[in-house]
Amino acid sequence: MIDQFLEQTGAQIPLICGAMYPCSNPELIAAVSGAGGIGVIQPISMSYVHGHDLREGIRMIQSMTPNPLGFNALIEKSVSAYEERMKMWIDIALEEGVRFFITALGNPRWVVDKVHAVGGVVYHDVTERKWALKALDGGVDGLICVNGRAGGHAGTHDPRALYESMSDLGVPLVCAGGIGDEAGYVEALKQGYGAVQMGTRFI
Repeated sequence: MIDQFLEQTGAQIPLICGAMYPCSNPELIAAVSGAGGIGVIQPISMSYVHGHDLREGIRMIQSMTPNPLGFNALIEKSVSAYEERMKMWIDIALEEGVRFFITALGNPRWVVDKVHAVGGVVYHDVTERKWALKALDGGVDGLICVNGRAGGHAGTHDPRALYESMSDLGVPLVCAGGIGDEAGYVEALKQGYGAVQMGTRFI
């Protein structure tokens, strides 16, 4: 699964820096990608916290590292204006060459269709198997397994139990939550996860 993750994302090491509102600034994103992981752009943070036009912000990060970047797309539909803005942001990210997307809080199919059309990949946040199956029905390429130790998230399961409940699904699984040191990182990979997503440790 590690090799599959690296091939899909273009990363050099199996690590994602999660998109953290409001902490994901261009310098952090660039540093993670520059080190061989995947730094993930959070568009609300980029625009409304750090004051960058999204397109110009992406270009700024690309001027700091030639390595692949990720993009965080919260796709819930409760506010139509937000949904339309997210569609615009995804189009901008695609136009600027971003090819790794993480979706959450909705059916990812429309994002998958856009991203797959240009050769990109989509991973989706899940907290249990039933949501993983729905995400796979939506065509995603991998799953971010959000466990009960993920700060500010809704996961409730232990990382090992979460992995075991999804290990037969045939896509890379990324461990998200509670990892802040080398030992935890190595342990997650030994359990079978294809990569690790970290947030709080970068803050």
